[in-house]
Parts: sequence; structure tokens; C-alpha cells
Amino acid sequence: MKSHHYRHSKPVAVNERVDELDMIRGFALLGILLANMPFFGSTFVYSVLTNDRLWTEGYHIFAEFIIHFFATSKFFTMFSFLFGLGFVIFLERAAEKTKNPRRLFLRRLFFLLIFGLIHAFGIWYGDILVLYAITGVFLLLFHKARPKTVIIWAFCLIGLPALLLTFMAFLMYVARDMIPANIEGISYGTELAEQAFAAYSSGSVSEIFAQRAFDYQFMFSSNIFMMPIVLGMFLFGVYIAKTKMYINIPEHLGFYRKVWVWSLIIGFPVNILFVYSHFLQGPDNMAASLAYTASTMVSGPALCFFYMTTIVLLVQKGWGKLFVPLKAVGRMALTNYLCQSIVCTMIFYNYGLGLFGEIGPLVWLFIAIMLFALQIIFSHMWLKRFRFGPAEWAWRSLTYGKIQPLKVASK
Repeated sequence: MKSHHYRHSKPVAVNERVDELDMIRGFALLGILLANMPFFGSTFVYSVLTNDRLWTEGYHIFAEFIIHFFATSKFFTMFSFLFGLGFVIFLERAAEKTKNPRRLFLRRLFFLLIFGLIHAFGIWYGDILVLYAITGVFLLLFHKARPKTVIIWAFCLIGLPALLLTFMAFLMYVARDMIPANIEGISYGTELAEQAFAAYSSGSVSEIFAQRAFDYQFMFSSNIFMMPIVLGMFLFGVYIAKTKMYINIPEHLGFYRKVWVWSLIIGFPVNILFVYSHFLQGPDNMAASLAYTASTMVSGPALCFFYMTTIVLLVQKGWGKLFVPLKAVGRMALTNYLCQSIVCTMIFYNYGLGLFGEIGPLVWLFIAIMLFALQIIFSHMWLKRFRFGPAEWAWRSLTYGKIQPLKVASK
């Protein structure tokens, strides 16, 4: 694949960016950080296999409730939406400059996959980039599709699995007295949690790397089943991009208001079920575990849309200054996402401060807020001198096969 095929293609210029999208992307980074804190700081990844409560203090339980009610599953969906929207914008721009924009997009996905693998095995097992890179290939099937076709597929990819899981949860609930306790499963889950705790809290660097690889395999096997919701959210973004409703937002305020109302009506009650089932799920309560997954597939996208339309509507009402600090963070989304993993693993893993399992959700909230505040400051300082974040610059340069200018041109 020769780089000269792409020599005339170039990334979106700063003055062509849509402010609301950068604000939403920055807000998504805060939510992702909050949602990821249980995975950074504890053996939460194995909680579904055990009946053990990781903490019993009321203030920690309340903080855990806050994380799950407001953040969990609402922000990887938001990034998925933005990824799908960006796919259309990318191909439209690439088509103006190259004869094969699809190949250029595949090249972009390939290097995203490389970033993801480095992140997953070298930094933190909770990586989402690999899943995005793999699922992103399916977007090419919808490159020429009509918006109506895209939106139907989006609803089906999210709605049908949710209905199936809801039906299965109902059956498991009805037959709950006939299902024996999964003692072996609980024992296995406890063993995995203890192994992870030992590695991250007191293990050597090599032991941490080995545990990270094991945890990533475990988590990725679960993430595969989330591909429909990821692709569905991609397609919602594709729909908005194809209909151009992200441009000239004032002309489409009626649409955004309807989405705001219906996403709250649907998302809020299902989110209550989502949080309730979270605290009940376990190997001896498969009905709650299935209800948790089913409600994830509804409450996550619904409240994601509620958050995004809230930002859009507030900006249109003149409240945009509230979200201006998020723009710089959003423009450096990949860099800040990776930095969150680096900083948090240094805080929790034994090769850093070694606080894994030592502090609970309430402290996680403070850490997340402080870290994100620092990222706002860093992003603003960086973008005063440079056009892109370091990771964005590397990704763009690799995608286009040419070193992109990094420094801001002097006036």
C-alpha cells in the first residue's frame, strides 16, 4: 500500500470542526474515565462471577451507584456514535482527494488496531480501540446505503438483542427455583479475582503484564457480544452524518428536542433497572445478569442521546460557555484516553503507587475529577502550540502516509 496514493488527502482543519462535536467528545472522555475507574482500581471485571461485595461502606456504595447510574455504558456508546459520524466525514473528504477512500479508511482502522493492541497489552486490559477497529470494518457495508436503511439497521442491531436477552431473563426468573446454585462458577470467579488482586497490588512488572493479557482475553470475549450495540451506535452516527443534521443545528432543533424527550422517557426507567440488576447480578442470579445486559443495551444508548442532545440544546440557548473547556479535551480524545489509562494504572498498579484494592468508589470519583481537570488544562496548553494531540498526530501521519505538520503556524 503506497503512501503516494494519499499524498493530497488531509485531515479536517481546525476551522472546519463543529464545536458541539468537540464538546460532546470532551464530555464523553469524562464519562469514560468515571465508568472505567472500577476496572482500574479493583477486581470489578470478575464481579459478575462472584457474590462478593468489594466494599460495604455506605458512602462507597453510594459512589458506586453514582458511577453506574450516570456513567456506566453511557459513554462508550457516545464515542461509538461519534466514530460512526466521523466515518462519513472522513470518507467524504477522502473522496475529494483520492480514488479509493475506502482503502484509506481501512488503513486508518489498521493503525487504530495497532494503537489498541499496544494499549491493551502494554497499558490496560480495558481497551475499546481494538473492538472499534474490528467493528469499524462493517461500516463499509453502509457507505452507499440510504439514511433510512442505516437507521433501520441501527435500531435492529440494538433492539433485537435487547428483546432476546429480556425474554431470556424472564425465563430464567420464572425457572429460578429449578436452577441449582453455581458453586463451581463462584469458586472459579473468586479464584480469578484473587489472582488479579495479587498481581496488580503486589506483583512484579512481568506478573502484571501476564495478568493484563489474561484479563484482556477475558474481557474481550465479553466485548464481542457488545459488537451489535457498538455497530448500532456507529450507524446512528452515520445516519446523522448522512442527513447533515450535525451541520446548521438551529434548523434541526425540533428533531433534537424530540430525541431529548424520548431518550429520557425510555432511558430513565430502564436505567433504574440497569442499576438495580447490577447490584443483584451474579452466578447464582442469572436472571439479574441477563436483565443487566439487556438494560445496558437500552439505557446506555438512550441516556447517551439524552446527554448529547442536552449539550446541543444548551449551546443553542446560549449556555455554550459551560462546555467550552471541553473542546480542547475533545480535540485530543485519543491522547487523553490513552493518558487516562497510563495515569490510572500508575496510581493503582504495583509498579506505581500500588493502590489497587486499597481505595473505593468515593475516592475514585475524586481522582477522576482531578485527573480530568488536569487534562483540560494540559489540552488547552498543548493546542496553543500544536495542531493535534501527540496520538492524533501519529495516527493521522500513519493514515495519510505522510508526516503531518504538528506546530501551529505562526501568525
